[in-house]
Amino acid sequence: MNNEFTSHISHSLPRVALLVETSREVGRSILSGIERYARLYGPWAFHLFPGDLAQQIENVKTWDATGIIARIETPEVARTILESGLPVVGLDLYEEHKAPGHPLRNICEVSVNSSAVGKMAAEHLMSLRCENYAFVGEIHDVLWSREREESFCRTLYWAGFQCVRYKPRQKDLPWTDEIHELARWLQELPKPVGIFAAMDVRGRQVIAACQEYGIRVPEDVAVLGVDNDPLICRLCSPRMSSVILDSETGGYQAALILDGLMRGKIREKISFQIDPTGIARRESTERPPFDDPMVNEALRFIRQNSMIALSVQEVANYVRVSRRVLETRFRRIVGQSVLENICAQRLERVKQLLLKTDMKVSEIAEACEFGTDGYLSRFFKRESGMTISEFRTREHR
Repeated sequence: MNNEFTSHISHSLPRVALLVETSREVGRSILSGIERYARLYGPWAFHLFPGDLAQQIENVKTWDATGIIARIETPEVARTILESGLPVVGLDLYEEHKAPGHPLRNICEVSVNSSAVGKMAAEHLMSLRCENYAFVGEIHDVLWSREREESFCRTLYWAGFQCVRYKPRQKDLPWTDEIHELARWLQELPKPVGIFAAMDVRGRQVIAACQEYGIRVPEDVAVLGVDNDPLICRLCSPRMSSVILDSETGGYQAALILDGLMRGKIREKISFQIDPTGIARRESTERPPFDDPMVNEALRFIRQNSMIALSVQEVANYVRVSRRVLETRFRRIVGQSVLENICAQRLERVKQLLLKTDMKVSEIAEACEFGTDGYLSRFFKRESGMTISEFRTREHR
């Protein structure tokens, strides 16, 4: 979609009401995209409403807005938007909003490409060679959740697999009751199983249920969420893998469309889909590479602690065996010593920091407990065969 209408200079400041959740990563990323558009083509005045839904609705009525970007989750919000008569862009409209004759059917929309999300999730879990697959949807079974489920199950079916769906006996259970019900279902599933959760919050519930009832993740149950909310994913134990959405671009496009509506340059319905861009791989879908649980546990511990100067004895203490037993089994199964693996993991972490951050070598040395940048430089040359400068030059060609 071309930004053909942004060259027109408006003599009044657009006042945009934002009914977008800030509690989830997808909402925050959408807001970032909206802000980026306004910074480039504004200025705009924003009203991001605090408080509960009732307060938000009252604010929409009293604030002198010229346009609205909203996730329309209740009849009250829908009614308020319709009564306002303002240009509006909806986010992930519900199925009822798209029904023939519904007054919101023809509004512009930005939505997640949930079919692509489901397909990507299935392909990722199949790459782990899971023998069984299951889906845990959004509790209210909304349209985007069903679309993810249908695409996930369809992709599995084409590959010759079946998919089990979790169907709660009732909705809106308290957290602990939901965990217990999920756990009962999880215990009955054939293992190993790859589970796709329709959103990160749901995936966190699955992992919590596994943790509560002693079901191993990812050995018995691999779990994949959607949204890649860093905080939610990292609060899981183990940390949760998630489908990454390009939500910031979605927010940018929502602002672009709204700008066209407010200027009178757009007069027909326009829809934009947010595509998934990849998988944020974390421990919840990292299947153990070996049949020896002790060695797998040691490998996971080393990887999780690659930012510190870990000793072989600390690894032995963690897996509760003697250093000699650890060294013997580790070398026989992995093909390298524990110390060699520690160094390899630390080298990989340093490479990631060099590539993905603007940290100085001295800052990386301190963060990773190398002591001095000189020691880090010697370690890097010894383990990789090149200097840090040579590595950076090669990677940025």
